[in-house]
Amino acid sequence: MVNDATGIRLARAVWDFTTGDARRFCDRLALVIDAAEQFKQQNIATDFVLLLHGPATQFAARTLSGSKFTEPEGQDFAVAHQLLKRFVALGGRIEVCRIAMDRCAITPENILDCVTVERNVFVNSVALQNRGYAYMPIS
Repeated sequence: MVNDATGIRLARAVWDFTTGDARRFCDRLALVIDAAEQFKQQNIATDFVLLLHGPATQFAARTLSGSKFTEPEGQDFAVAHQLLKRFVALGGRIEVCRIAMDRCAITPENILDCVTVERNVFVNSVALQNRGYAYMPIS
């Protein structure tokens, strides 16, 4: 097995989530968490930032009541919240786009406590990439 992480002390990535499919969102977020855990096992610190905008905005909301979204079927919405909290517990940051929130009728009071509201996450994405964060699109 090639170990591309040899010599790395810090792994920085901005994970740009736009998918509105709950199953896919949970699957990809579980992979991000797995990556953070794998780096940790190799004694490599992580600085991961997860951006939510477009249809992925719904996963930052406590409830979808009153929004443009309908509650997904099954347990995927609750699982998404559990995974977001686990991501933060591992040291990750989550930012949701206020512009997308407004377009989706999600109020700031309805956002999970572990999520930070940013006006336009495109600005954050560009800034982080200019600081050396790997860009990881998740659609």
